Amino acid sequence: MNPLPKVSIVIPTYGQQDCVSHAISSALAQSYPNLEVIVVDDASPDQTAEKVAAYRDPRLRYIRNTQNLGRVKNYRRALYELATGEWVVNLDGDDFYIDVDFISKAVELAYSEPGIVIVSARRNVVTATGTREPLLLDTTILSGKEALLRYHDQRYHFSHLATLYHRPSALACDFYRMDVISSDWESLLRLALTGKVAYLDRVVGCWNLHGSNASLINCWLDMVNNLGIWESIYQTATAVEIPPKALGRARNATLLPIAYRDLSLIFKGGAVLDAFRYLHHGFPILRTTVVLRILVHPYVWVKSGLNIFRRIVQRISC
Repeated sequence: MNPLPKVSIVIPTYGQQDCVSHAISSALAQSYPNLEVIVVDDASPDQTAEKVAAYRDPRLRYIRNTQNLGRVKNYRRALYELATGEWVVNLDGDDFYIDVDFISKAVELAYSEPGIVIVSARRNVVTATGTREPLLLDTTILSGKEALLRYHDQRYHFSHLATLYHRPSALACDFYRMDVISSDWESLLRLALTGKVAYLDRVVGCWNLHGSNASLINCWLDMVNNLGIWESIYQTATAVEIPPKALGRARNATLLPIAYRDLSLIFKGGAVLDAFRYLHHGFPILRTTVVLRILVHPYVWVKSGLNIFRRIVQRISC
């Protein structure tokens, strides 16, 4: 092993002139010595280039796409064409690190035993109402199969900004191949199934959750398309011979809270029929057990009733 393998911190950005400097500064503040920081600007229409130009650090590279590629294609270009490190982590332009030793500790853990392809740490969630701290998990190493079987537990979730992954292994896995909301989970979970996952017991950064995040899109069709990641992931899991019964139980336990979260976002938009469109079109992936558990739960019917009641009141008041 190279005692100091190069690490690439990739910062994809679009229209984030007000926060990209924070992301860059937090990346450059990392204590790890063999580091490159690559800002990949997806043809931003703002002053992002000027913000990056203010830095005079040889570890920093700025690349501006000649045309807008979109979020996931920009991720893919950064990984396949621009990053040169043995290990890579993706820090979106509106997020930032709070632990200067994150990369150092992650690389140390990555080489603590053979076969590790992912090191996953924790992150805070920053919203307009405050900061939510994550559920903590003791530092541990699992097979990728076991990591997937435990993915219904939020402590085992991967956060893009806090997940260091092995670049050669990722390239071989056809990373960022699905242009959907959770393209990172689809890629990382398939990669995990090729080796081991190390969990680092540190809160290393902050994810800014705001209205323009892809994760908060409440279009039911985008959500259904996003469910497709699980078909891809579980096909890979079947190929690596995870026992069908264990995989089925894990699938139901993972998809149920995801479906509830999607429905919550749809209901916030006031679209009752869209909730049922989501369940109908998502049925081939959610399957009978998950859909039935949702339909027998009072949550769906109470939310539907309240949304219908609000619409009636609005029409009467008009």
